[in-house]
Amino acid sequence: MAGAGVGVVGTLCTSWLAHVTARRQTRDQGAVEHSRALRSERLEAYLAFMKAAEPVDGVLHRVAHHDGPGASVRNSPPATDVLDEALVELGTAVDALYKAQARLDLMGPKAVAVEAVNVWSEVRSLRMYLEGVRHDLLAGAGGPPADGYRAGLRDAVDAVEVSRERFARRAREVLEAPP
Repeated sequence: MAGAGVGVVGTLCTSWLAHVTARRQTRDQGAVEHSRALRSERLEAYLAFMKAAEPVDGVLHRVAHHDGPGASVRNSPPATDVLDEALVELGTAVDALYKAQARLDLMGPKAVAVEAVNVWSEVRSLRMYLEGVRHDLLAGAGGPPADGYRAGLRDAVDAVEVSRERFARRAREVLEAPP
């Protein structure tokens, strides 16, 4: 009789352990699948943010990284029509970055979302700087002095580029981290 009781208890314990193990495996598998889905959604959101920043490259090339002109031309503001076009493109980029950044607030993590806000803010600052230069040109002030223009532009461009690099680095860290 005692042997039968031990057998029943052993069977119950084995059954209970099998049930607990199966539940844990199911929960772990669900967590892994959730992590993969989140990583995929984050990748999509990060790429959308980077795509929203693409118009900034064209502006930087035209306004800051002149390829052909001599130093005297590079040190003075571009023509107002070039500034007007740059301002329109930067305005579009600011709006697109804002929308893409709002999605990053949801997707996270917070460190990536903060870097996205920094990119958006620096692009806005570049736009405001160029608006000021344009205003001075139209007001007949001739724009800022050559060294002041170049230094202000360099600072604004550097801030945009550094913020984009930081965003990309944070996004890479998240995507490369093991699940």
